[in-house]
Amino acid sequence: MNPDLLNHQDSKTIKTMNTIDELITNMTDAPEKYHHLKIFLHRENTKIPSEFGRKYLFVSPDSFGLLKLNDLMVENNSIKLHMEDAFTGQLGSFTIDTNDDSFNFLLIAWEDIQTLVVQDKIRNTTKNVID
Repeated sequence: MNPDLLNHQDSKTIKTMNTIDELITNMTDAPEKYHHLKIFLHRENTKIPSEFGRKYLFVSPDSFGLLKLNDLMVENNSIKLHMEDAFTGQLGSFTIDTNDDSFNFLLIAWEDIQTLVVQDKIRNTTKNVID
């Protein structure tokens, strides 16, 4: 799994970003310009671990799968995510142009999906006992 999601440059770029800190600063200063970069989804009460290696459900218009985030880099207004297929161990990367606001994919915290499944099972079990 190694799609190339980058090929667009926008002439309205404020400045070139080459670090995660620069990306965060730009996203904080102009959230409306970078709303499309909110690709990591998690429930409000989920604690985001600071280390890499977290699993995500990857969802794109064409596919989905369970991936592990190994690294994230920012260079020349691009975000590069180094991912690993959770089942096969196959390595790949995704590149996101920070100026391209088209939808490419979402990453949903795997812990949240597991919690939702458990909550649904408990709800259904309780409902079946009551019925």
